[in-house]
Amino acid sequence: MWKRVLLIVAIAVSSSFGAESQIIQDGDWVGQIIHRNGRAMEVTYKVRNEEDGLQITLVVAEYGPFQFRDIRISADSLSFVWEPSFELPCTLALLPDGVYHGVCADPWGGYGGAIMAPPGSDRDALTLDEMTFRRISRLQEDTDSEPEEWRLGGAYPKGSTAVLNDLDVNYVDAGTGPETVVLIAGLGDNLTTWEVLHQSLAQNLRTIAYDRPGLGLSKASPLPRTLDQMASELRDLLQSINAPAPYLLVAHAEGAFIARRFVDLYTEQVRGLVLIDPDHEKQAGVWKGLDAEAWQSYWSRIKRFQSMLPGGTGQEFKIYAEIIDEKMDPGLSSAPSVPTVILTAERVPDPTSWIGESREGREAWSSFHASWVEKMPMGTHMILDYGSYIHQEQPDKVKEAIHSILSGK
Repeated sequence: MWKRVLLIVAIAVSSSFGAESQIIQDGDWVGQIIHRNGRAMEVTYKVRNEEDGLQITLVVAEYGPFQFRDIRISADSLSFVWEPSFELPCTLALLPDGVYHGVCADPWGGYGGAIMAPPGSDRDALTLDEMTFRRISRLQEDTDSEPEEWRLGGAYPKGSTAVLNDLDVNYVDAGTGPETVVLIAGLGDNLTTWEVLHQSLAQNLRTIAYDRPGLGLSKASPLPRTLDQMASELRDLLQSINAPAPYLLVAHAEGAFIARRFVDLYTEQVRGLVLIDPDHEKQAGVWKGLDAEAWQSYWSRIKRFQSMLPGGTGQEFKIYAEIIDEKMDPGLSSAPSVPTVILTAERVPDPTSWIGESREGREAWSSFHASWVEKMPMGTHMILDYGSYIHQEQPDKVKEAIHSILSGK
């Protein structure tokens, strides 16, 4: 189950149209798709006003095109849906500067920003309006309840820099306490995915989040992004910043592969694992068992799209795809030898776009995780009615799992 490319799609729309005409200028609009790790792909939006309505097509070099649907436009807003491999509904608001700013939300609770600019605009000059983004995504902070001290620092996600193998690696180390929690993001995500949970954990636990090389604010590495390499990089980072073992590792989705490999290599340094909707090397069999043709069609689209992504995301995905296709042995033990809690996301999005999102798919995924937990010497399974980003939707559920391991319950 591939997770969610969380995208920032920006459009700056001409302000010369009115509420009555509701027409956007024809032409090849310019823009970017920016993954949450900050990497950008240049795109073109082909805008055409046809007799049957407004048509917008997204073109990315060697991938697509994608026809937007359910386009709605008014004097102060624009919304549409597009589908790189799953549905991304986008809502944008027109600001006084004549530019639309907004949000694209995926079925798992992830989100990215959005902008679109008329022909001839400078892509590099586009800047997402943060307040509009927060308002539309319902992430507006409640300033009345915010702690007096923002424990992660005002510069988050820019934290401190560790130099590993001549590479600058960005990390945020916050909080104090007798235990150290390490947060491992999923494929392509940077440490911002953990911000809400990190802030909460740092109240009474030393908690570390980091950008793997090639993601976020960390420099790319020339070394292959194997599981052994990524696990050893994490070990080197923790040692370099004097973070004492044992560690409680919290990993999301594909990040579970790194966490599990870390346990295999450095078992004595790990207190436990919390795996949030974790991927597994045998998961393709689940989807093939439900609908082999639908799975193959979906997975082929994902691989075409991911192969285009620059930086660490594309490099990591190459290894990930080989694991899922069982073209390589990831060297993982079948069951972690430390206390492990698995949180399974069971919510069915509406609408669904592939077999894994269906009710049947969600139930099969939960059953697969349950069977896996049964093989673990110290495993616990929690099934939750949320999207895959449980740590963003319900961070308290993740905290509950963490404290269950630390308390030995």
